[in-house]
Amino acid sequence: MRNYEKPMVMVSDGLSEGIYAASGATESADCWTVEPVSVQDWNGSHHVFEIRCKHSTAVEHISSGTTVTLTFNNALTDAYSEFACSFSGSTVTVTRELHANAYKSGDTMTYKVWVKAADEATTKAISCIGATISCTKSINVQGGGANGS
Repeated sequence: MRNYEKPMVMVSDGLSEGIYAASGATESADCWTVEPVSVQDWNGSHHVFEIRCKHSTAVEHISSGTTVTLTFNNALTDAYSEFACSFSGSTVTVTRELHANAYKSGDTMTYKVWVKAADEATTKAISCIGATISCTKSINVQGGGANGS
């Protein structure tokens, strides 16, 4: 992921055109928060985490996709989700495409991630020690003044 640098916005009443800053760009989300919650430490093979995401009511845009990166305290031998998911070492990445709402709405989304470590005891004890979310932003093509930022 690249670092997001917030653009400077200038208003000029003499101009009739506008530029949509960061339209379609992906960066660290200032619009979503993410909270991974352990909901079942052993389902017979995996530890189950619920990923709870909430969109800010202060940001106007359509969120057309999100990518959540989770870091666990142990190496994983398996991980999967309801959405596109990959894992390497102790990191899991879940990409959810076409979540095309969240226009200054406070929308929430939840989904599950199943992770497995080397053995049952390690799987039961695994914890998520870090979570980040990035957002693919789109302008509101139906009007309403969303500027993609």
